[in-house]
Amino acid sequence: MPMFDYSTIPVGYYDHVFNRRSGIQSKWHHLKFSYLAEHVMGRSTHLDIGCGPGTFIGLLPPGQCSIGVDVAREQITHATANYSSDTKRFLCVDGYPFPFPDGSFDVVTIVELLEHLSLEEGTAVLKEAYRLLTPGGGVFISTPNYSSLWPLIEQFVNRLAPVSYQDQHVTHFTPEKLLGLLQASEFNQCQCHAYQGFSFLGATIHWHLPDVLHALEKYITFSRYGLLLFAVGTKLVRP
Repeated sequence: MPMFDYSTIPVGYYDHVFNRRSGIQSKWHHLKFSYLAEHVMGRSTHLDIGCGPGTFIGLLPPGQCSIGVDVAREQITHATANYSSDTKRFLCVDGYPFPFPDGSFDVVTIVELLEHLSLEEGTAVLKEAYRLLTPGGGVFISTPNYSSLWPLIEQFVNRLAPVSYQDQHVTHFTPEKLLGLLQASEFNQCQCHAYQGFSFLGATIHWHLPDVLHALEKYITFSRYGLLLFAVGTKLVRP
């Protein structure tokens, strides 16, 4: 399969979707990022691999020390212009190792990146995340759940949205597949569960309706069939 040309995605496209604050696509990203932010806030040093236009780091509190890296220089330029501060910065990278010493971060996030990579490339990303984590630090991963109804949602996106996933998503993860990738990359205490139900669809009626529905979804078990997977891996503290 030929590699997808990511330069064809408009600069800041997903950031503009997020900040539009209307419609189901925007609400999807708000709910997803809010869920992930709960696991990052309070950590002293944070690296976001594949940060794109910087949206996720931008919504974290001002005191959160975060660095975002991405291969797309124009997206990094957008992120820097819109979200850089004394505690938030962005860097364009091209290959490994990233320009940080071993053990530089106590948390690494990889948000909707692994599905764009082959398993070999995904393993390389996770091994680099492992190198950069402090002992006891954790990696948090979000990726579509192909053992759920996500493939149906993706078909609608491919047909109706300006940007299609058809040629972008090259690796389709199930909980078992994602756990296996984490474990093969030396991580310990690996866990994976599904999240993100269908509350985002309520945005077709009112922007805040999904927030109410999302609160109710907490009483429903999405551990297997939520539309997204959330995985955690820990770098072992060696004696």
